[in-house]
Amino acid sequence: MRLVRLRRAPATRNSPRYPRAVNGRSTSVSTFRVERGLRAVVCGLGAVRDRLASEVDAQHIRRPMIVCGANVAGSPVLEIVRGALDRDALVYAGSRPHTPVETVDDGAALARASDADGLIAVGGSSAVDCAKGIAVLLGTGVSNVADLAPATFGRLSEPSDASPRRRVGVVMVTTTLSFAEFLPFWGARHADTARKVPYSDSNCVDRTVFLDGEIAVHTPGSIWHETAVKALDDTIAAFCRGDGEPFSDPILLSALRGLTGSLSAATPIDPAARRQHELIATWMTKMALPRLGAPRIGGWFSTAARHALGAVCELAHGVGSCIALPHALRYHVDATGKRQVEMAAALGWPMGNTDAPLGLGLAEFLAELAVPTRLRDVDFEIAGLDAIVDRMLDESPDLGSHDQLRHACEAMI
Repeated sequence: MRLVRLRRAPATRNSPRYPRAVNGRSTSVSTFRVERGLRAVVCGLGAVRDRLASEVDAQHIRRPMIVCGANVAGSPVLEIVRGALDRDALVYAGSRPHTPVETVDDGAALARASDADGLIAVGGSSAVDCAKGIAVLLGTGVSNVADLAPATFGRLSEPSDASPRRRVGVVMVTTTLSFAEFLPFWGARHADTARKVPYSDSNCVDRTVFLDGEIAVHTPGSIWHETAVKALDDTIAAFCRGDGEPFSDPILLSALRGLTGSLSAATPIDPAARRQHELIATWMTKMALPRLGAPRIGGWFSTAARHALGAVCELAHGVGSCIALPHALRYHVDATGKRQVEMAAALGWPMGNTDAPLGLGLAEFLAELAVPTRLRDVDFEIAGLDAIVDRMLDESPDLGSHDQLRHACEAMI
């Protein structure tokens, strides 16, 4: 074999020159990582009726078990799903808010006893997390959630080195904008400690996600709006924690304009089509996007607050975001003020004061949605405030001191 040494061509006056730095900083390499376990997203009006059976077949599921909560079980959604399956399906309607560990254990026991070989989650994040947990118990052969090793906050999306006995297909039909479907981990609440503990999917779960406005249109407006604010919360956090990223910024801002514009639009539109548009906009915010630089701040106040409120008070995460997000903007203003100004301008929102430039526009938006914005709106007992702060620090120790967080939490009352 003949080896040829390649010589570098001499520079000419027309040779392109590539910058070694952007804005005075060294450029860094960006990595796009497809979320593990996500095999397909089926999106569009009528997607469940048209494609559910074929996607279940594609996952080689012959004996499916539907996982849902009592509200979905009593709604038209369950019958639409069962009709689209074109086969018998066991129904486990034991999912409950915040996914208590016993709901996962009971669901896994029923799946084993019935020889179910795949799952169909129908509902919001609780039903989805319940189905993921059941799949992990089936795939690993572990009997109960108590015997699983918890995951670590801050490392939840890192690849798992687990070697499951088998992978379990989970088809997820979403009914809210919580979008736990796109995350490779799940959480379960332990009542004895009043903590919601995260767990890895242990490389067990093959997810197919359905985003169908014909399904979502049956979700009550209050729940839809509250979970929309949770999506807004996550997107503001992703944008403000960055420092100007040419790939992700346009996607996040476009998605937010679409989501907030649709939710507040006065123009009459078909309700299912509107919900479909909002599902797509939220999906855009949940993509695993490359980050060109390290986040300027670690934990995000309202993320930790809603998780703590859910664990201690069993408050829905969407409601937690409605209450905590305005305070997050003020809490993080020193690090995010400039980014808040950029986002307010992109959304066409009125500019607030320097305490939180995005705050005025957000307050008007929340008022338009008629969601709760104070803990007193949900009958919160102030005696539980220290427990809330403790849980927030457990999740995000870098948020600040106990006194700083308690002062910020008192303002939420």
